[in-house]
Amino acid sequence: MKLCQSLGVLCAIALGSTCATPGHGQALWRDTSLLSVNLGSARSLAARALGQGGYELADGTPVDLSRWYTTKRQDVSVLFLRRITSDLGLIWGLSTGEQAPKYQIDPALHLGFAWRHEVSAKGAVSVTLIVPFWGRMREGLCTADYGGIGGVQQVNCRLAASELPPAETLAYQVDMRGFEDARLTVRLSWQF
Repeated sequence: MKLCQSLGVLCAIALGSTCATPGHGQALWRDTSLLSVNLGSARSLAARALGQGGYELADGTPVDLSRWYTTKRQDVSVLFLRRITSDLGLIWGLSTGEQAPKYQIDPALHLGFAWRHEVSAKGAVSVTLIVPFWGRMREGLCTADYGGIGGVQQVNCRLAASELPPAETLAYQVDMRGFEDARLTVRLSWQF
């Protein structure tokens, strides 16, 4: 019940009611079950990919990108399923976000639905949609000293040693919105 009260608006949206009365809130949780706990997301995988490779500075010092794109605490998503009818459920949950020296994934609210329809005694079709709201992933910048040819400038960390002018590398900064991680699943099951 304390969890329901602390989530306030989320509880009202996801469960379709306010959590004002203790008995009512407990009844709502009775029709809610844990759907999944996931470590990482498509945005987390994108961050890992950014950390591959490296380059050398003008003085020969190696720069390993993985140290900038490795996190100690990955994004964790917890999703619940609230049964609305026998064939329709509301999916809701939260994710923690994650952070490393050169990127950040914000926490997100996940909303969606699950629908299942039996087409015969042996077959069924199901549709699941889950959309994260917020959860934006932003890549950070580096400050690089290009000496006499360019001075100190902001640059995309991964492209600091490329042949692109520093200002042009900024166009390649990763900026992913949470809804880009939306998942739609359509499944047909049949028993033989």
